[in-house]
Amino acid sequence: MPSTTYALLSADITTALAGELSARLAAARPRLARLARLNGASADEAEDIAQETLLTAWRSLDHLRQPERFDAWLDGICRNLSRKAAHRATSERERRAPDGGADADALALAPAADTDPLNELTRRELATLVESALGLLNGAAREAVELRYLAQLPGDEAAARLGLSVNALEARLSRARKQLRAALNGPLRERAIDLGIALAPADEAGWRETSIWCHFCGQARMLGRLADAPAGGGNLSLRCPRCYGEYGVTETTIYEMPELAGLTAFRPALKRVLAHGVQWNAERGRLETSCFRCGRPLAARMGRFADFPRIGMRYPIVAEQYSAVYHCAACDSYGSGAAALAGRAHPAVWRFLIERQRWVIEPDRRVEYQDASAIRFSLHDIAADERITYFCDPVTLAVRAVVEP
Repeated sequence: MPSTTYALLSADITTALAGELSARLAAARPRLARLARLNGASADEAEDIAQETLLTAWRSLDHLRQPERFDAWLDGICRNLSRKAAHRATSERERRAPDGGADADALALAPAADTDPLNELTRRELATLVESALGLLNGAAREAVELRYLAQLPGDEAAARLGLSVNALEARLSRARKQLRAALNGPLRERAIDLGIALAPADEAGWRETSIWCHFCGQARMLGRLADAPAGGGNLSLRCPRCYGEYGVTETTIYEMPELAGLTAFRPALKRVLAHGVQWNAERGRLETSCFRCGRPLAARMGRFADFPRIGMRYPIVAEQYSAVYHCAACDSYGSGAAALAGRAHPAVWRFLIERQRWVIEPDRRVEYQDASAIRFSLHDIAADERITYFCDPVTLAVRAVVEP
């Protein structure tokens, strides 16, 4: 398991910390996004690569031997990630031929939003984590860290400002780094694991504890496995120890999904699964999605989980819930997702999904709403005992109305 390392960087993070950081650091993220674009990434991909660059640097600060070359170090990480992304895209285009069977029991097949507020939420959480970690340092150690790593001052200049010798400054920084490691492995460990900065220990089968609560029972945090797939893309599995022990079923199983390649944190991986969309095609008169594995466009079918025995979601807690399901004949893979999460296309539902930490999908019902047939979905925040209810068209899954908490 890699050691826990971290860096104090990115405009979003540093602005949240002190507001007295260098212009160069404040410009890091936009510069990285531009660099990714120059290396062939699309606008959306460039933002993801810039964010991944910052997270990679965060985990790898111990590898930075020349702090004065911090910007060049960041640029190198960004270029490497851009090349890997381009290679994955090329490999995926070339890998469109059928290649064996796999099942994908996805948590959700839902319309993708025009914006991605979860990325912004993750950045805010990361900024808060950094601030919390720094807050555990004494004043002298925090000042040294901010001058050397945040403001990017050369060692001799930072030492002069603090009235120290360069050797004394390095000794202070070394103690500060040890304190930060202790914090991220101690009181802040759960949050660090949540953001992919640290990894929970794996059991013999490779399952790790995550911070994600089961979305069916809400009574336990899920265990997860996340790794690059040998054939390309990434594999993700999430299962609730309580539900799995009682019913033997995982909540999410994804094989070789291209968007999961290179990820090590469960929440960003789950977000990319959630972003996989199903939408109504008016011209063809059907729900459509794309294969998780090979990306081919496919028709999606609506029904109860129990109606699709191949999917395996037959246990009582979800068997009667509505699901959107596809079968890709090209690679013999199946995908399914709770139809309730189609409501994420509505801003209020999406905010509920990403801002609440312990929500569950409640039983849905076919009802009459405004003199027309509808499906009533509800998400329940167990921690706050609040729920959001929304009514969707039973054919198109378009949200007709939302009742907020």
